[in-house]
Amino acid sequence: MNEDDTVRLPRAAAMDRALPSARRAAALPPSSARPSHGRRSLLGLWTGIGAGAAALAAAGGGVWWWLSGPAAPVEPPPIRRPAEPPPVPEGPPALSTEEILANRAVEPLALRWAPNPLVWVLDFPNLELQGRAMNRMAALLEKARTPRDRVLGDEALAGAIAADGRTAANWYFGHNYRASDLARFFEWAERDGVPLNPLELWVREQVELARRVDRSRDAAILTLPALGPHVDAAMRGAILRHELGHGQFFTLPFFAAHVMRVWERGFSEAERAAVRRFLGAEGYDTRPEEMMANEAMAYLLYTPDRRFFDPARDLGWSDEQADRIRAMLRSGAPEEP
Repeated sequence: MNEDDTVRLPRAAAMDRALPSARRAAALPPSSARPSHGRRSLLGLWTGIGAGAAALAAAGGGVWWWLSGPAAPVEPPPIRRPAEPPPVPEGPPALSTEEILANRAVEPLALRWAPNPLVWVLDFPNLELQGRAMNRMAALLEKARTPRDRVLGDEALAGAIAADGRTAANWYFGHNYRASDLARFFEWAERDGVPLNPLELWVREQVELARRVDRSRDAAILTLPALGPHVDAAMRGAILRHELGHGQFFTLPFFAAHVMRVWERGFSEAERAAVRRFLGAEGYDTRPEEMMANEAMAYLLYTPDRRFFDPARDLGWSDEQADRIRAMLRSGAPEEP
């Protein structure tokens, strides 16, 4: 064999040997082509790279946590508590009826009535001081010939008292009002620019205190003069019990409702007219039905002194007629006064 025989193959024979392999490759389906094996290999490569990066990141985070330590705890926001309500002030002493009558005031003194501490009694040393403290309030709240929409100044007040044929000392022997009505008086006096005297300012202090002691209910403010030339012990007792009856009316709704029922259904129209005539002669404004019923109750039940009230003289009633009305009123009345 010469050199050309070993190195060179015949062209036709070489093509024949290569052809079966080429045919086999061409006959393979596309899904089994080699490039698909390359994509799987590339995906595996990227998956491995991602896992390695995640491991490095986790390791780095661990190193950072180890170097920096745990985060400091977050302080919770401060708790806001509502402000404490102001302490409830103490009211004046609470005394029985007998203890109030035994008191001898040398200056105006505020007391409460023990059977019903919503009832306040302002005890004055004499009628003159009581009048200076209370007459301007009476002019606004219940007198007949004075305005209901404004507070009187000194000159107008003196004229109203003189028109009734009275003096500042005896315009009233006792007074009774709701604390809320007196508060309105003081608001209007300020609104109208009416200067108040020191005794009126003292009454304002007592009204403000009464409204702080019990904020949920309306107190009754009563007045009582001390013994003197025109007030003996029996009169002082009658004045106090009369005013305490008003105090119960103002502070016990069930009693007030009972009195109004008796006034509307138990009194005849002629009997109501007799009460209005009597109270009108005393200087009351006779238009408010509540005031008429309240006064009728206090006179009939709690004013035994005939110098102040006599049903025959003042109403033209027999004792039997007065007793019939008293029995109806008493059936729903509290035990005291």
